[in-house]
Amino acid sequence: MLKDYRDWLESERKLLGNASHHAYSFGQANMAKRALERLDEELARTLYVPLDRTEARRVLTAIEALGQQTTGVPPELEALREAIKVAMVEENEPADS
Repeated sequence: MLKDYRDWLESERKLLGNASHHAYSFGQANMAKRALERLDEELARTLYVPLDRTEARRVLTAIEALGQQTTGVPPELEALREAIKVAMVEENEPADS
């Protein structure tokens, strides 16, 4: 999905760059270039793992069940649990805990 978005943004930038004799197009092309740079920076440092909502809920439930069965959850799994909960809240979904 992010690759498709990046490819679309790059094609828009090229299209706008070809119409640079219009001041508006030039400004839009510069904005698209900056957006591509920011997206590339984000993609270089972040690993995106596509999970559909059902999978995310199952992972969250499994981590929480593990936490109830043991004295503690490893910090890495706790960070994953929190990331899933934050993503659900951002999508206006209850995180159920």
